[in-house]
Amino acid sequence: MNWLNDERIKLYPRCFIGLYVVIYLYLALPGLIGPERLDRLGNPVGMDFSGFYAASSLASTQNPAAVFNLERMQEAIDRVIGGKSDFSWYWIYPPNYLLALLPASYLPYFASLALWLSLTLCGYLLVIGKIAPHPSSYWLALAFPGTFANFYQGQNGFLSAMLLGAGLLLLERAPFIGGLLFGLLCYKPQLAMLIPVALLAGRYWRALGGMIAGTLAFVLLSFLVLGTDIWLEFWHSLPFARQVLEMQMWMGSTLSAAKLAGAPPLIARILQGLVMLASLAIIVWAWSKQVALPVRSSVLVLGLLLSTPYFFPHELALLALPLALMGWEGYTKGWLPGEQPLLILAWLLPLFAFGIAKLIHLQLVPIVLAGLLFFAIKRVKQEATRAGAESRLSS
Repeated sequence: MNWLNDERIKLYPRCFIGLYVVIYLYLALPGLIGPERLDRLGNPVGMDFSGFYAASSLASTQNPAAVFNLERMQEAIDRVIGGKSDFSWYWIYPPNYLLALLPASYLPYFASLALWLSLTLCGYLLVIGKIAPHPSSYWLALAFPGTFANFYQGQNGFLSAMLLGAGLLLLERAPFIGGLLFGLLCYKPQLAMLIPVALLAGRYWRALGGMIAGTLAFVLLSFLVLGTDIWLEFWHSLPFARQVLEMQMWMGSTLSAAKLAGAPPLIARILQGLVMLASLAIIVWAWSKQVALPVRSSVLVLGLLLSTPYFFPHELALLALPLALMGWEGYTKGWLPGEQPLLILAWLLPLFAFGIAKLIHLQLVPIVLAGLLFFAIKRVKQEATRAGAESRLSS
């Protein structure tokens, strides 16, 4: 694609970023300067972070288990907003995530929001820059529409991408530390559940030990700091949390795509289960091959995104990882036929995928992710064939 030269790669991301700044200020300004912290769409400035902040304040001043009480959470969110609103939010995370958020309410709301976004965004950009060490990588990651979606929503997509990406980067140089980072990702179990499968298939025993140690330490510390009641409430809340999540029709998972297309809930769950099993099999196959870690890492991240039944717009921030991994492979080793246009389409995906889903009930996210996984598999096969040929020649 000759039109996408270095000059345009420098220009286009800056245009996107400038547009994001204008949009954000237009939406957020009423909440930044007004008596209530609500933007022009009626959402709190920082959106879901208001729920994180409210949960932190409840845990600091009351019994931490109160985060699972819908009435108390709504009251806490209204206090954050500075008045009554239609914005409602449910705590559906494991208690160890609340432990990580506990310091949030010790700062004023906007200071806490700014610190949360700046720290997690910097970590996210640093990881992307390490994966694809080119000056344009930072601009492309910052201009990625999934980045803006997560920033506007005040969500944890940057944190998840940072932990997953940093864990992959450290897997060969410092496997135990990389595993510890994977363990911290257990605050979103649906994103972490297939990582041990990859580590087992790749025989990364120290990383697997680090992941187990990180998970156990994170959970144990939450028991010690927050108590046992909150974990009991968490287990009791799981059926309700599942019900709330499955009511969301606009997620990017196969489950939501099937329901959106009119499939009965049972058929949608079966399809999601089949995609999860296929992702698991592909991850085992790819990670058992003696190919470069970035190629296998692309397969893992895409498999994780396809396998999760709960895929919200802010989680497309994690798509920056395979885009950087596959983009750098193509840039340094040559592009596969059709690979570059699909990467560009995937980069633009957060701009239109959920709008199209609402307009014509067609969710493109799992389709595009499957297309990317197809190219990642081709990379694995290509490298495995090359490695086999070199081994035969050397012998």
